[in-house]
Amino acid sequence: MVAPPSQEHTDALRLWRHLFGSERGLLQVFTGIREGAKLVSPRFQNFAYPSAAKPAAEWAFDRAEEGREVYFCAHLLTDPDRIKKNAASVHSLWGELDECTVPNGELKPTAVVESSPGKFHVYWRLTDAIPPEVAEGLNRRLAAVIGADPSGFDLTQLLRVPGTTNHKYADTPQVKILGLEGSRSYNAADLDELLPRIEEPKAEYVPNEDADEPPVVLDPEATKVWRGEKTKLKDNGEVDRSATLLHIGRFLFDAGANRRVVIAGVRERDKALGFDKYANNRDGGQREYERIWEKLKEDGRNPRIRLIFGGGETQTPKPEWPTMNGAAYRGLFGDVVELVEPHTEADPVAVLISEIVAFGSAMGRGPYVEIGATKHRTNMNCGIVGNTAKGRKGSSWNPVKHINHAADRRWTEDRILSGLSSGEGLISEVRDPIEVPGKDGKMEVVDQGVKDKRLLVMEGEISQALKVMKREGNTLSPVLRNAWDGESLRTMVKHSPHRATDPHISILGHITLAELTRHLTETEMANGLANRFIWVLVRRSKSLPFGGEWHTVNLSPVSRRIVSALEFGNRDLRMTWAEDAKPLWCEAYEQLTEDRPGMFGAVTARAEAQTLRLAMLYALADSSEEIRRTHVESALAVWEYAEESALYIFGDATGDPDADKVLTVLKDTEDGLTRTEISEIFGRNKSRQELDRIREALLKAGRLRISHVKEEGSKKPVEKWQAA
Repeated sequence: MVAPPSQEHTDALRLWRHLFGSERGLLQVFTGIREGAKLVSPRFQNFAYPSAAKPAAEWAFDRAEEGREVYFCAHLLTDPDRIKKNAASVHSLWGELDECTVPNGELKPTAVVESSPGKFHVYWRLTDAIPPEVAEGLNRRLAAVIGADPSGFDLTQLLRVPGTTNHKYADTPQVKILGLEGSRSYNAADLDELLPRIEEPKAEYVPNEDADEPPVVLDPEATKVWRGEKTKLKDNGEVDRSATLLHIGRFLFDAGANRRVVIAGVRERDKALGFDKYANNRDGGQREYERIWEKLKEDGRNPRIRLIFGGGETQTPKPEWPTMNGAAYRGLFGDVVELVEPHTEADPVAVLISEIVAFGSAMGRGPYVEIGATKHRTNMNCGIVGNTAKGRKGSSWNPVKHINHAADRRWTEDRILSGLSSGEGLISEVRDPIEVPGKDGKMEVVDQGVKDKRLLVMEGEISQALKVMKREGNTLSPVLRNAWDGESLRTMVKHSPHRATDPHISILGHITLAELTRHLTETEMANGLANRFIWVLVRRSKSLPFGGEWHTVNLSPVSRRIVSALEFGNRDLRMTWAEDAKPLWCEAYEQLTEDRPGMFGAVTARAEAQTLRLAMLYALADSSEEIRRTHVESALAVWEYAEESALYIFGDATGDPDADKVLTVLKDTEDGLTRTEISEIFGRNKSRQELDRIREALLKAGRLRISHVKEEGSKKPVEKWQAA
């Protein structure tokens, strides 16, 4: 039985939850041994917050048991080094009070920690997270007003963990929480108005010598905005300076510019175009330009636009948990997510993907996009991947099903099934009529077949289907591949005469990360079936002990829009490209069709086809026969998330279990291994030909570097393998 956390552990977790809210980042715990006024033998460790908050508390109190002072960084970090540039968004302000009275009025803290008798660490929780630079300025002003330690306001500040011991004093008092009001918070804008300003040197404007040249490559339309040839106007016809500056920032941001470049570019335009909207402020407009940056970052960029207009080569993304770009939540699909999101613990990504797949299934086989001789329909396959079994993967489907039931009752009740087990069984659910010769020699219909060829297979545990595919003679995998391609289905099985023409089969499945990597990497399916799915990572979005208020939601408006879109597309409809979409799609196509190594490359090999189908679905959701630029942007946003999910899931995996095993060992071996040593990994049970196969797999995946070195006692150089 796991022991319950101690009161000290609980207090630390309560305080961190109060200070950091739902923000994500690295929580740094810092410790040292007290020797007089100094701390010696410093040790620190970073923990992913909030997932590793409990291990952070355990580590902190283990160090406290060793007689160490224990502190934590007052804000989360984006990278392990505790320096200002790595500060994450700040959700609370802080101050240190030495022999001062704790404020009890309009600046009353939301949390008070007694670090020693008469000395306090005080905190003001904010309603919304703010940029770290803004937080530091507010901290400075707070400290001046309440008489706090003037050196305790800055970023990277270390404060004591409640429940630990303060060894600075002979009586070693315990650090303890005196008060914590979880229901209160402060609005940063209100604090900004309330706190007196501190005189600071005014930033000097330095003009850009290349005033008409943007700092990044922009397309022609964006360049016109940059040069002031196209501005945002108010209703009265005047130039809307703030909206135009935000518009300029948007183009810089979408082209891949970072924070520094965006802020500098918007400041330069504010002055160069004669706007002077913010440039003459006391701080040179810095605060307002930073607000523009925060707004852009909150809305998100389309990563593919960065690749197309950014003028640089793509860099291999880090295997980090992906973030869905806001463009994915446009239109009907985004409105479904907005309706569902407050009432489910499911990830909004899971709700979005579920609705896209459901809509494509209900739409049927009418609409298509023709590329060469291939017609792409609206059927999609998607695997929703939870990091654990508690990722709330399944809770995304029920509200989506309710909404679509109100839109298409017959499809929802009759054409959504589960239980993937064989290719023959799947074909049977969309089978054609069966005729046999009668006694008079004429053909008789003995099975009317299935008229509605739409079928959505909803699998709560798609891992079961992956397992049965490994059985000898199972036909599920090839049938699923042909179904995604839209081909007629049949199997060469004597006792299964079913055939299905014009099938429209979609798959929506849920699986854990561990199950997916185990079952896909153990088979050859990764080169055929897996890339006919898009795989998206999801996790629990929030805690709803009472399940939200779904019963109060009015489904009619969004259901009517779904009905309208389905009626619009329920015909033989050849989708076309709008003129504004063609340039973006042409550029994106080059990126989407690039070769990618290893398992990651195998499961994303149909990037262009998947993105094309997504763009078509976004267009149909808008009841449009044309795929417009906005539809392409939304599709690219979804695909980018799927691609980053695949990178997170499969990482360096090559698809060859033996090669992956060797790569794992090589990563931990700085000097590399000889072929003899590689053979020893497998107990010398691999032949020369098998080692050559492993070598080729790693080289093809770009994961291996080969060198030839002359070792002591060897007459000729030996081949060494090192992880690339």
